[in-house]
Amino acid sequence: MDYWGILGIEPTEDLIAIRKAYTAQLKHNHPEDNPEGFKELRAAYELARKIASTGMIAATTDTYLEHEHRDHVDLTTPNEAHSQQNIHTENHLHGNVKQEDSLVEAVHQFIDRTITLYEDFDSRLRYDLWLELVEDEQFWSIQIREILHTELLMVLSERSWLPISVWRLLDETFEWTENEFQLTERFSSSFLSHVYYQCHSPYDLQLEHLQQAVAEGLQVDEYLYLREYARRALIHQDLNIAHEMLGRAYELYEQDPVLLRLIGRYSINVEDWETALHMYSRLAVTFPNDSQILRLLADMLLKSGHTEEALSVNMQLSEADVPAIYSPALSSAAQCLILLGRHREVIDVYQAALERFPADLELRTRLWLVRNEYELERIANLEAELQDNRFSVTEQVEELIELYLERKQSDKVLSLFTQFGSEVKLSSNAWFLAARAAYATDLNLALTYLNQAIQIANAQAVVHKEALYLRTKVNYNLDRYEEMIPDGLTLKEYMPEEPEIYFHLGEAYRMVEQYEVSITNYLQAKSIKGGAGYDYGLAFSYYHLEQYDHAIACFESYRHEVDVSASLYHYLGVSYMNVDKFEEAEACFEACLNIETYPSTLYHLFNAYRRQGKIDLMLSTIDQYLETGDTSYRSEALGAAADLQFARKNWSIAHDFFIEFHHDIPESLYLQKMIAVCLLADRKFDEAAIWLRKIQHQEPQNPWALLQMLRILAEQKRWEELDHAIVHYYKTVEPTKIDGYSYFYGGLHLYEARKYDVARKMLTRAYEFGLRGDTCSLLSLTYMHLGEGEQALAYAQEAVTDRPHHADYIARLQDIEERLSQRGAWFNKLKFNLFQGGLKQTEPLQFPDLLNDEELRPYYNVEVFNDAFFA
Repeated sequence: MDYWGILGIEPTEDLIAIRKAYTAQLKHNHPEDNPEGFKELRAAYELARKIASTGMIAATTDTYLEHEHRDHVDLTTPNEAHSQQNIHTENHLHGNVKQEDSLVEAVHQFIDRTITLYEDFDSRLRYDLWLELVEDEQFWSIQIREILHTELLMVLSERSWLPISVWRLLDETFEWTENEFQLTERFSSSFLSHVYYQCHSPYDLQLEHLQQAVAEGLQVDEYLYLREYARRALIHQDLNIAHEMLGRAYELYEQDPVLLRLIGRYSINVEDWETALHMYSRLAVTFPNDSQILRLLADMLLKSGHTEEALSVNMQLSEADVPAIYSPALSSAAQCLILLGRHREVIDVYQAALERFPADLELRTRLWLVRNEYELERIANLEAELQDNRFSVTEQVEELIELYLERKQSDKVLSLFTQFGSEVKLSSNAWFLAARAAYATDLNLALTYLNQAIQIANAQAVVHKEALYLRTKVNYNLDRYEEMIPDGLTLKEYMPEEPEIYFHLGEAYRMVEQYEVSITNYLQAKSIKGGAGYDYGLAFSYYHLEQYDHAIACFESYRHEVDVSASLYHYLGVSYMNVDKFEEAEACFEACLNIETYPSTLYHLFNAYRRQGKIDLMLSTIDQYLETGDTSYRSEALGAAADLQFARKNWSIAHDFFIEFHHDIPESLYLQKMIAVCLLADRKFDEAAIWLRKIQHQEPQNPWALLQMLRILAEQKRWEELDHAIVHYYKTVEPTKIDGYSYFYGGLHLYEARKYDVARKMLTRAYEFGLRGDTCSLLSLTYMHLGEGEQALAYAQEAVTDRPHHADYIARLQDIEERLSQRGAWFNKLKFNLFQGGLKQTEPLQFPDLLNDEELRPYYNVEVFNDAFFA
């Protein structure tokens, strides 16, 4: 055989040239495309290497370089020639033959170590040895890596069965898959695909399973070739090739679990269930915890008729946490149970699985389908038996009722009960189930059925706890709170750890206003379970006991755990009001009103504003409240609005609020007085007189009304009427109830009539009642008219002391001081009376407090003054 001719080169000792020639020819003779050509090429390559390594052909390095360059230009494609030319050009640039020899030697060494690692199977599997090789510093040269880029790949084209981790390491080092296009001219596409697959596929050859077999003489590369060929044939559904290759591989080695899996998969494809069962049974022994193997084993058992065994394996797998395992296992288990005639257990299996995985929609769907099919079949059978009068015992009745309830067909349950006569003896539980059916539509009917269930149970000396519990809920919904309590107390004995029993007892006691007992039960429920619902009931119980701090704590706890209602914010705000936390109360009331407008909340809100001095907000909130038309707090709102407007001296607005308030309470003397006060302050004397006469109509001798009539007559300068009114006042009012202002009004009248001496007496009497201000100022004028200047000066000074910033008092004082100066004294000696020219009058003279009423002062401690008395 012409080995050199097969390689396409002249005889040479240059191993690199031999490898390059081999690589060039390999793309035309790949083992998968041309096995015979590959065998000849491989034999020629091995012999050529052997001849070159023995030195049987003499050649200098220089002649070798020339020869190599010439031959490869002739034998390779233009791209390959260009690649080789670049390598040798770089070698020439480095300048000497010795350096080239070192590169060649390094490449030889790397290749030899590679082959050594590969040929020793144990070493082939050791990633650390391959890592040590590629990280060896002597192979870090760029020139060496460039040569190895193709030379190593050429070696691996014959030794391609490496662990996937090693392939990836070498690919990261030499970047083959990133430069695949450059390699297409030198390597076959099938080999390059193999390299790419090994470097990027998640599939591993799992060579570790073959170590013992290799040690015993297995031709591992041939075996792996057959096994991989079979695997890829299975992928492409080439079942004939797969069958041939699997058989040849099995002849070489039959213990490989990878091969057993492939045979199992092939057997499934050709529906050879027995062979598949045999393969997966063997695998299950080797890998007893491999869920995928067990899953396929269960399927094979089922297909082979081993239903019980398949069910056992599936139930074991159904305990897995991965949907890809437990979901098909449950489906297969259900199929096994159906084949075994155990239909009801299918539902139990899916229910148990759904309890573990409540979010699995596929499980939920399967359960619904299985249950639906079972229930429809069972209902049909039971209805047929009932139609044929073939049963009159409670077991079938109860089962049928339960099925109806499961399917939410309560109407059929209720209709069923109307058909039963006395011959059908129903159990306590049957009546209970009927009550459950009626619970959603007719609470009173449910209560009737529950009473029957409990009565039957009691006759049998049994406590039907479920019926008692449901009756408690029914009574709760029917607002029959007193009836709830005995049932709750009974349930506490038999179900002491059930929090809802304590909750319903708490609710019942709260509704019958036994708040202390209610709190005890709520706290017991909370200690068992906790929960916001208990805080709600606790909060209202504390609220009604006026334990507002506890109520606030519970309201706040409930508010932070659930979406709250407007009413909760309302009661929380009232609680805050009662502990003087007005800002918090305000925030709660506003939150309530953002959800829903409660008139009572508006009332409490304006009180919160009032306690904080937010008058404008309070007034606007009162307006909002009055617009609702609610009458619960109408009087308080009108009174508060009137008070505020009165305090601000908005007499007309205050008057309107008092009038509206008076419409609700027309007999109120107090409101009549306040209406009169507003009119007096607004100087509407004629209208004020009307209200004063209304007061006098109710109380003819009312001192306050008589006094205010004196003031009106004084304001209107109706002196003659004032004179009669004053006389009437003194005759009517008891001496102990005479008001000092009556003397002021009398003194004013006498002063205007120039009866200064009598006026002085009346004003002095007013002064003795404690009146200062205008009384002192008018006294000073009176004494001046009487020629008693020093006394006039003293009263004028006292008027200014009482109100130091009163311009009129100051002006009168200055006038009197000027008259009593030396010039004034000189005129007096001449018997010249300065008062003949008249006293200086200052306007307006401030009128005294018009609220001089003991009934009004506690509520309105405000002095109201007229701007001008002399108008």
